[in-house]
Formats: sequence, structure tokens, C-alpha cells
Amino acid sequence: MTSVPKWLNEKDLQQFFVATRAAGGEARAVGGCVRDFLLDVEGGDVDIASTLTPGQTSELAIKNGWKPVPTGIAHGTVTIVMENRLLEVTTLRRDVETDGRHATVAYTDNWQEDAARRDFTMNALYMDAAGHIDDFFGGQDDLAAHRVRFIGDAVTRIEEDALRILRFFRFLASHGAASADATALAACHEKREMIAGLSGERIQHEMKKLLRAGIPLYALQQLAGIGAAELVSGHDWDIGALEKLLQLEVQYKLEPIPFLRLMAMMPADKRGYVASWLHARWKLSRQCQHATQYFVQTTPQLDEAHIKDWLRHAERPLVLGRILLAVVDGAHARKLDELIALAQHWHIPEFPVTAKDLLARGMKEGVELGNALRKLEARWAESDYTLTKGELLA
Repeated sequence: MTSVPKWLNEKDLQQFFVATRAAGGEARAVGGCVRDFLLDVEGGDVDIASTLTPGQTSELAIKNGWKPVPTGIAHGTVTIVMENRLLEVTTLRRDVETDGRHATVAYTDNWQEDAARRDFTMNALYMDAAGHIDDFFGGQDDLAAHRVRFIGDAVTRIEEDALRILRFFRFLASHGAASADATALAACHEKREMIAGLSGERIQHEMKKLLRAGIPLYALQQLAGIGAAELVSGHDWDIGALEKLLQLEVQYKLEPIPFLRLMAMMPADKRGYVASWLHARWKLSRQCQHATQYFVQTTPQLDEAHIKDWLRHAERPLVLGRILLAVVDGAHARKLDELIALAQHWHIPEFPVTAKDLLARGMKEGVELGNALRKLEARWAESDYTLTKGELLA
């Protein structure tokens, strides 16, 4: 690991630090970008904490030729559009009042007060323009120990924002924790019913990150263990089924699909109910709803014909996921290695006959035309997609 992150020496960022000091303020990078640097992970977004108010930050941006965007003024946040970087700049804050979903805040110039209102020690790390790190609550030691620990009293932190329950388990998964802080677990268990008051969009955002994590098994076990599985997904989980899926993903080096992992934990006869529940509760996008519904389908037997048909009607990752799910469900699969390779590499042919071809032969538009196309397509599939257009029309 280098002494400072690459992003810290970017021209835009250093100019921002200088401009903030010239305006009588102080700014530091905070949170995930600092945490990821310490973990030797290539970072993306850089978030900034500043003693300047949002209004002062906007004025500073305009003065220096940058574009300020009021993306979160209510929370003290301004996004600054620079030549090569977007900076999310938030004024130092302290909580005045919270209700479990929203917080009323007041601005402060005290860095430790700002750190104290954050969720976990590993997220309360600040880096100044020279690369010096301020760590008020032992976050660096917790990072080194793969320990996810609330700042201050865990129950109080959760009462401020119930989403922190799900964030706790998400960070357990993403940071490879093999054991969970007992005090934190107890607090999450005590306050788990607060999850019901969260918006579906916020639940979905955290759960997808948790389910996408490289090693999510332990975190999901613990989340189910506090009785929160049904609160977040509409049904209890079969962790053993997930473990089998994860083993297959590793064996075939497949990218994780959050909704596949979630559906693998559901009994096959409950997946339709869960898919509908998630659509309503999580406010799923059309794409996410499609993925979830795709994994509702059960497959008692796997063979080349099934897989080729699936590939013609769904994206390759979904087909690969459906194969794994079928194996988890106990489907008979001879030569699974070959079937996976088929799903990964088979060239998907295009049905050579169109409605225009049949209309040109005198067929009228309507039900008869649709039936004829379907019959020809079925015959084409039975030939293992070898019949030509001429042979089909003959």
C-alpha cells in the first residue's frame, strides 16, 4: 500500500483543499474512500467533510469555476462538478433529533462531533490534504481485525437510523468478518422490528450490496439469526441452500447475482410469493422484477435442449443462474461442466423465418399466422436449430 491514495494527489482535489483553506474553512476526505485506501482497495467516489456551510461551499465552487449542485442541502451536502471529479461535500454535523428514519442536524466545526454521529468506527476516518488520518474511535484497529463496531451505544445508533441494522450485516459480509460483535448483535436483535418502518428502496439498496458480497454466508446467517429474514424478504431463509449455491459459484467462477442468491434461500413453492412480495415492498425496477421472476421457474431436469431454449429468451447470466438454482433444488444434471460451458459459449441463432415470409406466401395476418410461426419455430428447435429458412418454408 502506498503512503497516500492516488486520488489524494489529483489536481482537482488538491485545488479544492487549497480553496477551502483560503475561504477560512477546512476540508478532509471521509468515510469509504479512506477506509478502502487502508484496505488497499482501489477507490471510486471521494466524499468530503468540510467546516464550510453549504452556501459557502457553493460560493467557493462558483468562484473557482466549478459547478455546485444542491444534491442534499437538507443534509448539508453539495455536489461539486469539477473537470475530472465529482465531489460530494458535506458540512460537519451533529444530531439534534432523530426518529429512526430521519435526523434533524445542526452544523458544527468540531470534527469529533461529526465523527460521533456516524455509524461504524471504520467509517469515521478522515484524511487531510497531506494524507494524515484522524481516527477518533479506533477504526483503523477495527479494520485490521475485520471487526464491525458501532460508534458509542449500538442501540442509540440504530434508533437514530434503523437502516444501520442492515448496514451492520452488509459490512460484516464485505469485510470478511468471521465473528460479530456481541453487543452489536444484541442491539440489532432488540431493534429488528424497526426495519418495518424503512422504505423499500433503502432496504433494497443495502440488501443487494449484502447479497452481492464476496463472502456473504456468515453475515446472512447472523441476520437470519436475529429474526430479520422475513422482515426484509417476506420469508425465512434456508442458509444451507445458499451455501450450496456459493460453492457452485466458486467452482464455475460465476459472478454473483443478488436475486439468485436470495431466491436460492427460498423454498421452491414459495418463490412466486416472495417475488411478488419483493416487487411490492422493495419497489423493484422492471429489470430487477424480471430477474426475480425468472428465478421463480423450477426445472426438474437439465439438458442441452432446455438450456438452448433458455438462452434464446433470456440473458446469459440469468440462464447460468437458473442452472445453478436447479442444481441447488436437486435437479438431475448429467455432465454439469458441459452444460455450464454450453450456457457460457453457445452461439445463439436467430429464427430464420419472419411473419413477412408467411405473408408473402399468401397467409393472412391474425391468429393463424401466429400459430404457424410458433409451429415452425418448434420444428426448428426440434432439429437442434439446423433447419434452414428454405427447409422450414418448404
